Amino acid sequence: MRLAVLLFLAGALGAAACSGTHEPLQDQAVSAVPQPASDASGLCVPELLSLDIDELSQQLGPALPLPSGFADPILAPVIQRTEQLDSSMLFRRRGLAIVASYDYRSRQVSNLLLVGSNETELMSRAQLQLGADSYLVLPVFKERPVNELLGLRVLAMSLNQ
Repeated sequence: MRLAVLLFLAGALGAAACSGTHEPLQDQAVSAVPQPASDASGLCVPELLSLDIDELSQQLGPALPLPSGFADPILAPVIQRTEQLDSSMLFRRRGLAIVASYDYRSRQVSNLLLVGSNETELMSRAQLQLGADSYLVLPVFKERPVNELLGLRVLAMSLNQ
């Protein structure tokens, strides 16, 4: 009987020793639901879309001057028609350069332009997801050369968010 108990304990200890805890994981279940990127060094841009320009300034810090010669390509036709333009402010926060367009009178932000040439990195750092219900993410290309990415424009799906 003692021999049987000892063999049982030796087998149990041997099985515990080979549990695989020291080996790298081979197969992990992957969730079918996409998870939002949570880059600790990034910034949650979707949360900024509901803010007015004054609240945005409080969150991101003081505005910086737009670089000389900076032109948002989407505004070129508006400028040619001499229509009223939105005001713009540049912010830099947690590695992101963000140009906020807003109405000067109402202070309502109309969109955020994340400036950069790496779409994947911008999406990750800004904690954005394609296909989100509350906002759109659109690529913005430079006027010259037209195939070079200027950044990503983020638009709230409704202005009342």
